[in-house]
Amino acid sequence: IDFLRKHKEITAQSDASEIRQDWKPTFLSNEEFTQLMLEALDGFFLAIMTDGNIIYVSESITPLLEHLPSDLVDQSVFNFIPEGEHSEIYKILSSHLLESDSLTPEYLKSKNQLEFCCHMLRGTIDPKEQPTYEYVKFIGNFKCLNHVPNSAHNGFEGTIQRSHRPSYEEKVCFVATVRLATPQFIKEMCTVE
Repeated sequence: IDFLRKHKEITAQSDASEIRQDWKPTFLSNEEFTQLMLEALDGFFLAIMTDGNIIYVSESITPLLEHLPSDLVDQSVFNFIPEGEHSEIYKILSSHLLESDSLTPEYLKSKNQLEFCCHMLRGTIDPKEQPTYEYVKFIGNFKCLNHVPNSAHNGFEGTIQRSHRPSYEEKVCFVATVRLATPQFIKEMCTVE
């Protein structure tokens, strides 16, 4: 009976993380479909702890900002944002910590969507090159890592170094889709002409 109960829970969790079939062609896996959607939207996924520590970046950042995901993981997001925008972004990320009631599991399950725009540093091969920033839009939610089903972690826990893992109370991160404000296609068309 216990086996059947666990099987039912696992099936329910995998169904919850499945993409609706009427949105995706049957020959694509969820991962392939998600990657195609991100590329089409000129976007990437980013998970940031409330102190600014980056714990996950999808690979679709590479063609957009020319960074490898491994270059950003375990770094502060503030290393990739101009100094003039640090205080505003810090306020945005930590604003939910100031409202003590907001970090309840009920709040984290409800709509707590947050949107903001800022500049992010483009990657470069030559460190002597002048830094170039791209205007991007973050759209995401605060999530409690303790309440995310194991199948939905997709390696977050493995990505976080033990020294950077927060205590139980602090396991809240901002999971966002980051999109270029000016689509890549428009930029490429402007360069051709």
